[in-house]
Order: sequence, then structure tokens, then C-alpha cells
Amino acid sequence: MQSFQPAVALLLLALAGCGVQPFRSDTTPPAVPAERTSTSGPSGEAPALNSIPGDRAGELQPGIDAPSPVTLPTERPRARPATLGSASQSLVNQARTQRQKGDLPGATVSLERALRIEPRNPLLWIEMGRLRMDQGNPSQAEGMGRKALSMSVGDDATQSAAWALIADSLRARGKNSQAEEASQMATALAID
Repeated sequence: MQSFQPAVALLLLALAGCGVQPFRSDTTPPAVPAERTSTSGPSGEAPALNSIPGDRAGELQPGIDAPSPVTLPTERPRARPATLGSASQSLVNQARTQRQKGDLPGATVSLERALRIEPRNPLLWIEMGRLRMDQGNPSQAEGMGRKALSMSVGDDATQSAAWALIADSLRARGKNSQAEEASQMATALAID
């Protein structure tokens, strides 16, 4: 145990010399002063910060184009619909068969194997959430539905399935008004 003490002391000294300051929430970043080219204009008043040097009252000089207005997108970006790889699809089919036979632990193992293959696939999280509903654990099912939502931005069909899972899990816990809102989200995304 004593052989580690000098190493720990050296490590602490090295870290102390790095100059890293701890995060403090009571500090505010310093204000950055506006840059000015001169202290006063021809009339003795300060020039406007948003004007171009040499222009009059904010007017643009000939040959200088006005900045183009920023346009915001009117629609959400669309993502490619989620699909399962062949190995994951095989494991999902196996899990569904196991669920139908009442082998919920076996279905869990199959879906966990699929999740190890494709951990970022929202369809697998929805499938695992459905299994959690069958196992009587709606709060875990909701969490899996929300995880699927975060992984499927722009994929309306997958988000609709995730919202439907969330609605079912909320309804199973007696949160009917929240379940209705989630169900409406699922329906709206299914129509798009």
C-alpha cells in the first residue's frame, strides 16, 4: 500500500500544475466590448455599431448587396426508416415466437443478443419495450420507448411506434391523460 503513496502524490502534483480551474457556477464570463474604429464620427457622435464605414445613416453604398435574410426550414428533415439487419431480424423473429409460447425469459435473451449486435436500432428498443409490457413492467417499457424516440428523429413510422408503446405504458399505470397525448402523437406521426 505504501508503494502507491509516492505515485499518487506525483499524480496529484502533476494535476495541480496543469492549471485547470474547477467549474464554478458563481462566475460569469467577461463582457466582450464592441469593436469600434474611431471614437467619434464627423459630427462628434459615436458611429453606429451596425453601419458600414463611410455610409450615411445606415444606407448601403452602391455596389454593396444587402445581407440576405435567413430562411428557416419549413419541414422537419426526414431520416431513412429504421430497418433490422438480417441477424437482428432473425433474433427478433425468434423472440416473438418465444413470447407467443410464453417463454418471456428466452425472448429477453434473444432480444438482448440482438441489442448487442445493433445497440442504436430503435426498432429493437421498441421490441424490448413490448416485451417489458408483457412482463408487467410498464415503467421500463416507457423508458425504452423514449430511448427509441431519441434514436429515430426524422423517422415518422418508428417514432409513431415508440409513441404508441409510451401510450400503452402510461395507460397501464393509470396515467390516462398523458397516455392520450402520447397516443395522439403516435396517430399524427402515422398520418404524415
